[in-house]
Amino acid sequence: MLDNSVTIKAPSVEQAVKIGLSKLNITEDQAVVTVINEGKKGLFGFGKQDAIVEISAKTKISLNDLAEETTEVEEVSAAVAVESQVVAEPVVPSQEVSPLVEETVLVEETEEVVESEDKAEASVSLEAVARYLEDVIKAFGAEAKVSVEASSREVHFNIETDKSGLIIGKHGKIIDALQSLAQVMVHRGHHRRVAVLLNVGDYRDRRAGILESIAERTARQVLKTKQAVILDPLPAFERKQIHSHLSQIEHVKTHSEGVEPNRYLVVEYEN
Repeated sequence: MLDNSVTIKAPSVEQAVKIGLSKLNITEDQAVVTVINEGKKGLFGFGKQDAIVEISAKTKISLNDLAEETTEVEEVSAAVAVESQVVAEPVVPSQEVSPLVEETVLVEETEEVVESEDKAEASVSLEAVARYLEDVIKAFGAEAKVSVEASSREVHFNIETDKSGLIIGKHGKIIDALQSLAQVMVHRGHHRRVAVLLNVGDYRDRRAGILESIAERTARQVLKTKQAVILDPLPAFERKQIHSHLSQIEHVKTHSEGVEPNRYLVVEYEN
């Protein structure tokens, strides 16, 4: 029997569950309840049987601990303080993200001309976001060059710097905060929604490998114990990566719970 589980005997299932939750110091939504015997009331005290219930706490896995076991994460002592500065008080750029386009007298307005202007505006807007990111990173105490690669569905901002550890931050929190900021600015300056990804060096590739490793280890645990596993909160795009990997494994299913930015994945066994 697992250390985080108890077997309780009580006059009713409800009482047994209540006692078990109290012993484990958890709530019902954090528990897996298995009724071994529903019990019997009996007649005049004869044939009476207590209910027997096994209660196990859902396992919670810390992604940060697993990530540290999988790879060395670059950290700078000032990164946490910088992160709070970025998230709490983002600097408002002095220039507009979407540049003003001077009025032009068109002799003949066609769909091709309009489409060309839209592309030009989008291109300038993305460059403005890149320059803004450079200014924010410079405020951290790091010099960086941010380049842009864009398609109809995705925008990638690639950061070149000698201080990648500072920009990545502890467990990737700084770069994820910068990515969220860039995403808001890009969406504000574009007509359609596009996926925004911020990367420095090969960090995203290494992170994807870590997430895949975490997904596989979690799946093995769920298949072995048949108990649900709760992962630490993750950004939506990382939850999607883990969900995509686990969706290929038989008898394993996932769903998200909670509210952003503390939304997390629950990995469960499925018959």
